[in-house]
Amino acid sequence: MRRRILTFVVLLASFSLIYSSVAYYALSKAPAQPFIAWGVFSSSETLSNYFSGVGMNVTAHKVLTWHFEVTNQMGSIQYVGIVYRLGNSTSKTPNATAPASDTPQIGNASRFIPSGQTASINFTWSINSENQAGGLVVLGMTVNGQQVSPPVGAAKGLKFRFFFELWTYDLAANSFLYGYEGPGSRIGNWLQIWFNAA
Repeated sequence: MRRRILTFVVLLASFSLIYSSVAYYALSKAPAQPFIAWGVFSSSETLSNYFSGVGMNVTAHKVLTWHFEVTNQMGSIQYVGIVYRLGNSTSKTPNATAPASDTPQIGNASRFIPSGQTASINFTWSINSENQAGGLVVLGMTVNGQQVSPPVGAAKGLKFRFFFELWTYDLAANSFLYGYEGPGSRIGNWLQIWFNAA
């Protein structure tokens, strides 16, 4: 009789341990790291085909309409800014810790995004003029309705590129800072799209 009771107690303890472990695993939330995800979508709602099948060439006065989709998974509302810069093949690129501050800013946009939500931010642009300056083509542009003339040129109008940088508002600094607050440090986040002025 004692042996049966001992066997029963051992089996009960073993099954309890197994089932409680399974229940804990099944009901526990997976560990998550806060993040902000984003992308540049073309007019065809894809992350490609930005120039409607004409390669990377953009003709003067052709209006291109793109948009950013920015998803906030930080666990709190975020005030997000996107900085637009125009560079060329020799421009210093942003990285995980620093923006492309040597590349001229040509515009920006900002939105409050609640936690778990996605915001859509429009980006409409066109080339108004192409001027020769010291052997380089310099562009006059319209970006989101604003006329801009960034001091950036490219040989033969080839290999211009947009840098799009994600910035977030930091309450302690009382200003926008590059990237977003990650575990232990800020995480820089940027995108780029190349084009030719044709």
